[in-house]
Amino acid sequence: MKNKILATVSIFALMGIIPAMAETLKSQSQISAETSAIDSLSQDSKKAMENIKTDAVEAYEEIKATLIGNEKDNKNVPVVIDSRRTASGMIGHDIYNEKHESLAKLTDIVLDDNGKAIMIVVVGDKFLGMGKQAAFDYDSVVRVEEDGDVIMPLTEKIIENAAPFSYDKVDGDKRVRVVPNNGYRVSVLLDGKLVNQKNETVADIENISFKNGMADKLIFGFDKTLGFGGQRAALNYNSTTIVRDGEALHFQLNNENEARVNSYKETTMQ
Repeated sequence: MKNKILATVSIFALMGIIPAMAETLKSQSQISAETSAIDSLSQDSKKAMENIKTDAVEAYEEIKATLIGNEKDNKNVPVVIDSRRTASGMIGHDIYNEKHESLAKLTDIVLDDNGKAIMIVVVGDKFLGMGKQAAFDYDSVVRVEEDGDVIMPLTEKIIENAAPFSYDKVDGDKRVRVVPNNGYRVSVLLDGKLVNQKNETVADIENISFKNGMADKLIFGFDKTLGFGGQRAALNYNSTTIVRDGEALHFQLNNENEARVNSYKETTMQ
């Protein structure tokens, strides 16, 4: 099945009874405290969760790639990555409540300069009369279950009462959240390239996997024909450096890792 189906059934909101919200906008700490209070599910919610999880198990994709060795371990090893724990497995997909109604769409994840996920950006579902763009601290609202499902305990009220979000830094103030100065938008990183020290393209960035709230693996592809087919490999996320090229962001290899990637490419393309 397509990854899109997976994401819309594996990213959903935990439900519980949340105290009445104040009319004024709430701070991130208040939102975090309220979401952490949801520590149990009603029988109906449990049943809904089980149904959604059943669909998710059937739908999610295993991403198979070869992890390129580094300075400490020069061996290339096969890896299997759960797509539910990747950027493309979350960005662009819906967050559901216990009735399997769409609450919002996750539109972006923001990383700091160390690769830590610090923020998610969501847009409220216009069908519910919101259509509002808001941001939440990643650690406050993203939880990965043992079975791999990504849980985001959001509700209509939480999104409605959150401070609005803007990508324009000039809008930033106490009432509007923006991307911090050390932040990188994952949606932009996914459009980037893997480049060498001369900023020449070595491969296309395909995905980023996450582990314990950190960017873990950088997944890239090469030897494609019209964007299809080709080979897939991965690097540890922190083995590259993010460089800016106008509005674009690319991942730059050092000379040693470029040699390892090119050697692997030559082997697979023979």
